[in-house]
Amino acid sequence: MLLRGNERGSALVTVFMVTMVLILLGAGLVHYASVAFRQVTAAETRARAYYIARSGVDAFVSYVVDNPDGLSSAELDDLIDNVIAAGTSSPTALGDGAFTLAVTREGSDAILVAAVGDVRGVTETVRRTILIAPDGPGIPPLDMAVFALNSIKMEGSAKIYGDAATNSVADRSVDFAWSTGFDDRNGRTLWIGPGGNASNVVKAPNGSPMDEYVKQGKVKNLPEPREYPLPEFPEFPLLPYKGDFTAGWWPSPPYSITEADGDGWYGRLAVESELNIYVGSGTRIIRADELSVTGDGKMNIIGSGKLILYVNKFVMDGGASINRNGSESQLHMYYSGTGKLSLGGNTKFRGSVYAKDAPIDITNSGGITGHIITGGSEVKITGDATAHVRVLYAPNAAVRLEGSGKVRGSLIGKTVHMSGGTFVEWKEIPDSQGGIPDLESGAKTIKRGQWK
Repeated sequence: MLLRGNERGSALVTVFMVTMVLILLGAGLVHYASVAFRQVTAAETRARAYYIARSGVDAFVSYVVDNPDGLSSAELDDLIDNVIAAGTSSPTALGDGAFTLAVTREGSDAILVAAVGDVRGVTETVRRTILIAPDGPGIPPLDMAVFALNSIKMEGSAKIYGDAATNSVADRSVDFAWSTGFDDRNGRTLWIGPGGNASNVVKAPNGSPMDEYVKQGKVKNLPEPREYPLPEFPEFPLLPYKGDFTAGWWPSPPYSITEADGDGWYGRLAVESELNIYVGSGTRIIRADELSVTGDGKMNIIGSGKLILYVNKFVMDGGASINRNGSESQLHMYYSGTGKLSLGGNTKFRGSVYAKDAPIDITNSGGITGHIITGGSEVKITGDATAHVRVLYAPNAAVRLEGSGKVRGSLIGKTVHMSGGTFVEWKEIPDSQGGIPDLESGAKTIKRGQWK
């Protein structure tokens, strides 16, 4: 009996000890389970913060690389510069968290996009580069007063002040009348195609100044033919439709399109009196099925930013002006119509124009200060019209200057015919003038870089 009692006592002790061990083990398991749960929860929160940051980076990188809005190289550069200048963005909500974005340059060929994702105070940072490289050497430099791919013909007393050249080696493809001239002072040169014989290519009356120029062996051969491709013409953006807008005489002008009105697509935008377009310090985009500035109509740009116009039909006449007192670098117009783009009367346009296929006609006392680019087959500058340009770029066009028409800058044409008292004077314009797009560099290749 005593033995059984001892056995029962031992069993109770054993049960007690096992129970205590299980209690202690259970408490430890609960502690470790709680720690593990917190660790898993923190890891999940960090993962959500990471993917929120990654989504922010990927959204910006995809917009720049894929370019869904068809922005030009210059517009993409402006976008990137503006984002860099803005610094770290305000938080953008996404899911149960938010992210901030910052963009910086890494040398001349890359930008770094960094985002910080935040979920309930837990943050993760994600970075990725965008690689930017020229796709090629671009077009030849705009270093001549006149370059004609096929031929140059000069009549009357027309003059060229600056280098002139053609790719042609065909007989008489450069034709000078007696009183026409090429100014060879300050080392200026007349160039013909590679391998061409100047005596055959250049026609000038016997004994004339240009005949003597040829006989003195001053004509040079280009080292290789030059090509002047057209830059890519952008797709017109889809913008909020605003209907028609007329800046008339009642109510009394001036009329305004304010910053608060935002970018927009107008049916007919008619300026009969005065219209002020407020651009602030950024870029304002306006698309118009028809832009009409007539009579004494004035379109003014207010602010230090830029105005980009996308126009299907364009009318400008009388004494109308667009950006008369502003900087030419502030205004770029893309014209997709096939009708003649005409600046006549006493019109003044201060900005750059890219006409996709249209012929261009600048007549009477009409004038433009800024670049002219066209894929059309004809350009005329007649009367007392003047084009102050960095480049009149029309590689598909027969370019004619008649009357007292003048070009100050660089003229590129398929053929160039000058008559009367016309002249072309090469004049280097500072880069601050801007342009659409940058013709002196090749198209850019933009690619996704590495995650960091």
